[in-house]
Amino acid sequence: MLMSGAARAQDIEQPGDSEEIPTGPQLVSGQVVRPGTSSMVPVPRVMVTLHRVGSDTAAPLDSTRADSQGRYKFKFTRFGDQHALYFVSASYGGIAYFTPPLAHSTVTGEEAEIAVFDTTSKPVTISSRGHHIVVSAVDANGMRNVTEVYELANDSSVTRIARDGAGGETWSADLPVQARDPHVAQGDIPAQAVRFAGGKALVVAPLAPGLKQIAFDYSIPASAFPLSIPIVSDTEVLEVLVEDEKGKVSGANLQEKDPVVLEKRTFRRFLAADVPANSVSVIDVPPVKTSTRVDPKFMVALSVVIGGTMLFALARALRRR
Repeated sequence: MLMSGAARAQDIEQPGDSEEIPTGPQLVSGQVVRPGTSSMVPVPRVMVTLHRVGSDTAAPLDSTRADSQGRYKFKFTRFGDQHALYFVSASYGGIAYFTPPLAHSTVTGEEAEIAVFDTTSKPVTISSRGHHIVVSAVDANGMRNVTEVYELANDSSVTRIARDGAGGETWSADLPVQARDPHVAQGDIPAQAVRFAGGKALVVAPLAPGLKQIAFDYSIPASAFPLSIPIVSDTEVLEVLVEDEKGKVSGANLQEKDPVVLEKRTFRRFLAADVPANSVSVIDVPPVKTSTRVDPKFMVALSVVIGGTMLFALARALRRR
């Protein structure tokens, strides 16, 4: 079964230690809906499943068929790992759609709503709401780690699925010619739904309406800089972070802002808004050796921290739309 967007429960943010964990009898009561002519309309008789994912076990807990108005209800009791995630899914057109993690003892209304969509393999515009590029300091091997994080928006009312055969991706991004060992970092789109070929990162996962985040990183020889990164589509927010006090970034209307300090590491920050397609960002940093070794998870976390407020606002707006 194909999954849409943030369908991987292991990629959903875990509750913080300070948050209250729901206890006692639990209830989730919601509705399965899809876009109609002027509003969301019920989807009758689809199968709905309650899931649990914890450090101890991960498995479906219960399932039911929605009624003629798309309504469903589950009563259950939490057990085992207190940080386990509980959520509900519905399958429509061969794709699974999910609620957010159930955060309260009683979840109803919008939090329990499952929006499903018709699918198409025809071209659907996937716009770039945000593009973050994080360039690390040089490591002992003369390499820099680069992490790119995209916030992708499908503003249509259909889920984009890949076509069979060549060119079957739902979205793609160019990689620098010098990029080595590209791989997917933590994000909404899992590693098995992305392949790297022909100098591109190719997403083959369905892209449902709403906002999705994809992150990948790769290594670049320090000698390969200055590095030119083309901006192939209109981008609402472009951000470049460089862990080098002598580095500079130009092009694409980028302007330097106050540096960012996280865990005693300083990143120079360059920001641009409403960047037109076919712009080019040039990142120029000196090939100075250090013994710094970068944890890719740290690089993704840094970009998410900086862009998090914007991402959260966009996600809420798209969900309500």
